Amino acid sequence: MRNMRIIREKKMKTRIFPKHSEGSTLFAKNTRTLALGLAVSVAWAGQAAANSEVNCAYPFWFGFAPAPVADKMGFFEEEGIEFSYVYDNDRANVYPALETGDINCTMRTIGEHMSRPLTADSDTVVIGLIDVSVGADGVVAGPGIDSVEDLIGKNFAGETGHPGILMTAHALRAMGLSMNDVNVRLIATDDSPAVFEDEDIAAVASWEPMLSEIAANTSREGSKILLTSREFEGLITDVVIVNKTDYIANREKYAAFMRGIYRAVDLFNEDPEKFLELAAPEYDVTPDQMKADLAGVYYTSYEDAEEYFGTSGAEPKLKQITEDLVAINVDLDYMDAPIPYEAMVDPSLTEGLFDGAMR
Repeated sequence: MRNMRIIREKKMKTRIFPKHSEGSTLFAKNTRTLALGLAVSVAWAGQAAANSEVNCAYPFWFGFAPAPVADKMGFFEEEGIEFSYVYDNDRANVYPALETGDINCTMRTIGEHMSRPLTADSDTVVIGLIDVSVGADGVVAGPGIDSVEDLIGKNFAGETGHPGILMTAHALRAMGLSMNDVNVRLIATDDSPAVFEDEDIAAVASWEPMLSEIAANTSREGSKILLTSREFEGLITDVVIVNKTDYIANREKYAAFMRGIYRAVDLFNEDPEKFLELAAPEYDVTPDQMKADLAGVYYTSYEDAEEYFGTSGAEPKLKQITEDLVAINVDLDYMDAPIPYEAMVDPSLTEGLFDGAMR
C-alpha cells in the first residue's frame, strides 16, 4: 500500500525520517535490549511463539506510537511482556513472516490488511485497534473538480491501496458509481506533489502534511482538498493483527499486550506532553513536530475498542466498516474474493479486557 523507501510516509514530512532508514528498506529497534540484525527477512533473538514475546513489524507511523510508549512506561513489563519491533511497511516482507511465526504482530489499516494475499484461511487475526485517521488522509483536486463525481472520466493518481483511493471509491459507490469510471494512474505517494503539477491529473491521493502542502503550494490555481478521512468516520482504521496460531496458544499474552497499548492511549489523553516526550525520540522528531503531525490522528481508547468490536452490546462498528471495505477492495481487484468479517476479526479479546487487571 505504501512506499517502503519512505516507510509509511503517511502524514509526515521528509525531515522526520530517521537516519536509520537511509540506504535500507528495513531497519530495527529493540526497545528493551540491543538492535536486531536484519536482512531480507527479520531475524529475531528468540522464538516468536514464546509465551512472553510480542515481536512486531509495522510501518514507521506516528499512529503506532502507543506501542513503544507502553514499553517505555513499563506497562508491558508489568504484564510480563517482552516487546520488540522493526519498522517495515512492505507487506511482501511482513505477511510471510507473520504467517510463519517469524514475527507475531503487525499493525496497519484494516482496508490494507484485507487485500491480497490475505484469504479466509490465512493464519492471522485482528485483535485490537490503535488509531483512526480523522483528516490525515485525503485527495487534492485541480481546478474544475468540485465533487467526487467530477472525477468520472478523469485521471486520478494514487498509490495502490492508498486511503484516498479507498475513500474515493467509497464515495462513488454511494452514488451508484465505481472507480472503473475513473482513470486511475498508480504512483508512489512520495511523488504526489510533483505528479499533481501535471495538468492532465485531475486529482491525487496523498496524506498529511503533503496533502495540505500540495493544495497550498501548487502552481495550479483553483486547486483544493476535495475530501479527507474526517468525512469518512472510521473508514481508515489502524488495527493490531497477530499470528492466529500463537494467539490461540497464548491468548493472555495478547490480552496483556492490548492492555498496555490502551493504557498508553490513556496516557496520551490524560498527559499528552508526557506521551509526546516519550514518543517523539522514537521518530527522531521534537514533541512539537509530532504534535503538529498528529492533528489528523485519533488514538483509540479501550472504550472505542468496545464500540468498534461491539463488546459493549451495540452493533460492532468495525464490522460495517470491514464489509464496506471488502466490497471496495473486490471492486478494485485488491482481493480475489470477499472474506467474511468473522474470518478476519476476533472481537472477544476486548470483552472484559481490564477485568481484574491494572489500568
